[in-house]
Amino acid sequence: MLDAIRGRTRLRPPVDPGLAGGLREWLEDGLCSLPLGPSTELVVTKRTLSPPAAAESTRVGPGLALAALIEVLFRQYVTVGRIEDPLADGLSALELDKRRAEIVRFVRQMEGAQLRDFRDELETQAAILVSRWPRLQPGWMPRTHERVVVPLVGGRVVLLGVFDLVVGSPSSGQASVALVQVRSGHPRPQDQEERCFSALLETLRSGAPPFRVATFYTRTGTVEAEDVCDDLLASCVVRIIDTVRSTLREKP
Repeated sequence: MLDAIRGRTRLRPPVDPGLAGGLREWLEDGLCSLPLGPSTELVVTKRTLSPPAAAESTRVGPGLALAALIEVLFRQYVTVGRIEDPLADGLSALELDKRRAEIVRFVRQMEGAQLRDFRDELETQAAILVSRWPRLQPGWMPRTHERVVVPLVGGRVVLLGVFDLVVGSPSSGQASVALVQVRSGHPRPQDQEERCFSALLETLRSGAPPFRVATFYTRTGTVEAEDVCDDLLASCVVRIIDTVRSTLREKP
């Protein structure tokens, strides 16, 4: 797992001091060319860029509840190094966030075979998480659930993302941060696009791109990771501009 996050340490690129500014200017220019009104308020997230497939319901159900529980259990494990009762620990964490009240209510209303199957799947994925993830040393500077907001064109367009895990110290001339997203389902084509979006957010926020972005799948214990390059960041800029253009066309 650590090797997948580290990547090729000796080949981490030096930080181009003009890269982040150039990407932001490209975004600003591209968005300013669109018919944004003075009252326009668009929030661009990973779901905006990569909408869920038709088969993926956004309504609260077992899949969404499992994802929410795995997310908080991952944060718990990285922070304190243990998971004692996955269902109880996860629900206790979700109850602290009023925005998750519907998920908590859904899980607590489960009973019989549905609850047994759900608990079994959660415990299996939690066990895989614990078996695959080592304790991260303080020198890795692990930060969980890090929220990033990047306003553009006077706040009329806002890029918004949450990183499940950030490791590494701020750049001092060489890319030094890695980002990890956690998923409880199977790999999807959209996951690569979400990694790209996370890389761009970090670049715009800190002025330096991450050296690596990864997705960890608790269902299988596998990880997909890739190095961050200029082409990856540029492709995301184009995607954001195109997505905002399409959104404006669809508005009445």
